[in-house]
Amino acid sequence: MIIRQSKNIWALFFLVALSASAFAWPADFQKRGGYEPHSGQSIFDLLNQQTLVEMTLVAELDSLINERRTNHYSKANLTYKDGAGIDRKYEVGVKPRGKFRRRVCDFPPLKLKFSKDQLEAAGLSKHNDLKLVTHCMEADEYNESLIMKEYLAYKMYNELTPNSFRVQLVRITYQDKHDKRKKIKQYGFLIEDVDELAERIGGKECDDCMGVPASQIKESHEKVLSLFQYLVGNLDYDLKMNRNVKLIKMEDGTYVPVPYDFDYSVVVGAPYLRPNSDLQQTAAMERIYLGHAETPDDLRNTILYFKTKKDVLLNIIRDFQYLDKQSRFEMELYVQSFFDQLEARENAQGIIFRKKDLGVR
Repeated sequence: MIIRQSKNIWALFFLVALSASAFAWPADFQKRGGYEPHSGQSIFDLLNQQTLVEMTLVAELDSLINERRTNHYSKANLTYKDGAGIDRKYEVGVKPRGKFRRRVCDFPPLKLKFSKDQLEAAGLSKHNDLKLVTHCMEADEYNESLIMKEYLAYKMYNELTPNSFRVQLVRITYQDKHDKRKKIKQYGFLIEDVDELAERIGGKECDDCMGVPASQIKESHEKVLSLFQYLVGNLDYDLKMNRNVKLIKMEDGTYVPVPYDFDYSVVVGAPYLRPNSDLQQTAAMERIYLGHAETPDDLRNTILYFKTKKDVLLNIIRDFQYLDKQSRFEMELYVQSFFDQLEARENAQGIIFRKKDLGVR
């Protein structure tokens, strides 16, 4: 009994220190209210003030769908309703983006580029690139749920750290500019401009940062990233190769890693998810830790932090009404299994570490 109390006291001191040091998040992470532009606000800030934004993209649909290898922007018009019900209209450039989904999906992911002059005239910041995560296959409930579950993965990571891409859920009508009868209405979500994220956390995007030594990556933030990837069951990332991770260079010369693309995670459960034979994964549901930590003791403090977020993370899933009840239950079950695994095997002892001979850390 005395031992248990001392552990609880130690955990309390850790959490107090946590909020004041390594995990002290910037105050400007809080969302600002209002629908009219404020000085320094971005187009994403304006969009990111409602649970769901209704929008219409008028573009050459056939070109977007059939000429997906192009890296050139085509002209389009984007209209959305703000929280006050006012229509906002912007001229944008639009092009297909991505790698795997761009190749295999019926409808490719898109990148939207706003006019900097138009943003400046509206009193907004220069950040003008937004990624749009689109539906992959033709409309049905299953493919709609994939969008929602990946969106929730981002939202859960937002809860753990502001060193994360903000996202905005949208219901978007894609309308052909030459034929108003040709339209597609789907859910999707927008991802914050990487330069905006970097500015928000006090750094700059590193465009060519492959092979950055582990010693130069901020340890506390790498541990949060890696343990989260373990929680959601995602092996589709690599810090050295910058695969599905952005490195933000801070003023002190260190790097903050920020993950993106969670479609290969178990919590999303895309149809192309398969066991990773390179990591000797026996089943796609199996978790394998790919972070820099060498021993379970290295992760104890990070695990304590995650435990304080358990209820919040689960409630993000439970309270999300745009995902059907069965999908929420399955997603919640897998996240809960992470915490059950840690409790059953005495915290970090339950982590399945990657064998060192399977790759360079």
